[in-house]
Amino acid sequence: MVKKQEQVPLHWLLPSIKGIPVLMYHRVWPGTNDGLTISPEKLKQQWQYLKNEGCSTLSLSQFVDIVKNKLPYPKKSILLTFDDGYRNNLQYVYPLLKELNWSAAFFIIADTLTQTKDEPEINRKMNLQELKSLDPSIVQLALHGLHHEHFSRLTNEQIQEVLEQSIQAFEMSSLPFHKVLAYPYGDRPKNKKQFDELKSWMKTNGIEAAFRIGNKVVKIPAPDVYEIKRIDIKGTDTMDQFRIKLKKGKLKPF
Repeated sequence: MVKKQEQVPLHWLLPSIKGIPVLMYHRVWPGTNDGLTISPEKLKQQWQYLKNEGCSTLSLSQFVDIVKNKLPYPKKSILLTFDDGYRNNLQYVYPLLKELNWSAAFFIIADTLTQTKDEPEINRKMNLQELKSLDPSIVQLALHGLHHEHFSRLTNEQIQEVLEQSIQAFEMSSLPFHKVLAYPYGDRPKNKKQFDELKSWMKTNGIEAAFRIGNKVVKIPAPDVYEIKRIDIKGTDTMDQFRIKLKKGKLKPF
């Protein structure tokens, strides 16, 4: 009997993209794996795989210098990012980073520096005291809007006000932070002229880089430092899907 030949998944027929995977996470919560949440056990499994593969993490400032072609990048380097500043990142991510001697960027919604909202525990954000407890050599803080706005729904004047107030909130808090932005919802102005004007304003005002989603490995040097792509890691991803995303950025091959 002729043995049936195993089918090769279409993803692995595509060439791997040379560059740096930037992984995007949100919440980490026991017993929960969904579009925004990954369990601590699954996160540790993913990161142990990366460690076993010889991967190392970059700090946010290292990454920005690399995408601007100011520094060479080590092979198998990655950037880990977490959005929104959930308190569960302090509970479950921060100890794992220390255990692995790794670093990550946390993108913080600026109004959480001055007010605490009544939210379910899974959605609770770190307060100022908790953010100050983070070692800046392990966790680098950066911008994620003032109230987590949809930038595509705002004028450039409104976006500029959001960013100015966000920076002011960080400066008044005395927290170390980086003038690097992750667009809330990955959302940017859809009109090219408006977006180009916003990019010019950000450059003039010292915002070094900005992240969208995009689900692709970042090419070095980055074609546009204000549209750096991140790979959305979901709690529902299997380990096979996680490995595909690391190489290809997304699960759909075409």
